[in-house]
Amino acid sequence: MKINRFEKKDGTPVYRTNVYLGVDVLTGKQVRTTATGRTRKICEMKAKKAINRFINNGKTTTRKKVNFKTFSALIDSWFKSYKLTVKAHSIRVMNNFLKVYILPSLGQYQPDKISPILVQEIVNVWANNANTSKIIKGKREKGKCKDYKLLLNIICRIFDYAIRLGELEVNPAKRVSAPKLKVKTVKEIKYLDKRELKHFLSYLDNLEPSIDNQLHSTLYRFLLATGLRIGEALALNWLDFDFDQQSVRVSKTLLQTGKVQESPKTRESQRLIFFDSQTTQLLKRLKNQQINGQVSLIDTLIFSHKKKISTYKYELSILKKHLKNAGAPDIGFHGFRHTHASLLMNHDINPKEIQTRLGHKDYSTTMNTYGHLSFQKDRDTAKKFENILKSL
Repeated sequence: MKINRFEKKDGTPVYRTNVYLGVDVLTGKQVRTTATGRTRKICEMKAKKAINRFINNGKTTTRKKVNFKTFSALIDSWFKSYKLTVKAHSIRVMNNFLKVYILPSLGQYQPDKISPILVQEIVNVWANNANTSKIIKGKREKGKCKDYKLLLNIICRIFDYAIRLGELEVNPAKRVSAPKLKVKTVKEIKYLDKRELKHFLSYLDNLEPSIDNQLHSTLYRFLLATGLRIGEALALNWLDFDFDQQSVRVSKTLLQTGKVQESPKTRESQRLIFFDSQTTQLLKRLKNQQINGQVSLIDTLIFSHKKKISTYKYELSILKKHLKNAGAPDIGFHGFRHTHASLLMNHDINPKEIQTRLGHKDYSTTMNTYGHLSFQKDRDTAKKFENILKSL
């Protein structure tokens, strides 16, 4: 870097240099500026700052500088970008985290005034709330979630966003550590054991043969036979089925808002599921009943109710009534998925196959969730060991 020395009219020395910043990514033109200082060192520092500002501004001088007066304004800008990259469910979850936790704690502060100690104190409060919260029916009190490590990660991502825009130079959240979560109880997996399942299926067999009963009975048996999530099942139409192959293609899901999302929960959730002959006959019977004029097959979801797209909330209310009338535990819709997995686990089905069938992203998710449900398999292993000892 060539720095030239000049003298003012009063004889005071001043130093100046021409600085090449780079090529503007928007205009394609070379960008230059000048730096002036009372000493060579100050002149050199100003030149380096000019280069850094150019880089932090996205290697352009034409982009208008953004000024976030509050962390709330920064969150709003970041969230708009975030929503373009994720699905509706992720947007809903993130919006809840921001409204309940992050905005009330940091929203009113200026971004450049937020220090690591401030963020650390906030995270400590979240951790203390999570560790002291009462757990009712497997859930902590509202506003005291255990995901404070995730909340810290979100704050960190928001600060990184501000740095990329050239608004900040450092990320205070990266110097914060999240306290350890105290493990209180293992989350209870709700499912039907063999006796309860046999009783529930017998209840379905003895329902009055109304259109609604046929629809819901088929839905429940279909969930038990395939392990599908309720949103995946409610998003199906007859084009997704291949009765010759006895299979269904899972490629979409029904959100709790009642809108069909044209993609499943995760990439691994897009899959082909095979089912048994009895389930095939139930589905064919339901299809024949719909063809007879009860429900139009054109762009209609097969488990829709009275020609209207069903919703999770409505279907859950119907399920609760049937479970209560059957004298079965309230397992919710996910309980059918858990029941399906536990039956497979107890009949020596390879856990890797179960992972694929359930659409889990990781093998560990399958084992951590369902590995402890293989009671019968564990008893059989103990019996085999006993026989081995006897044969010695």
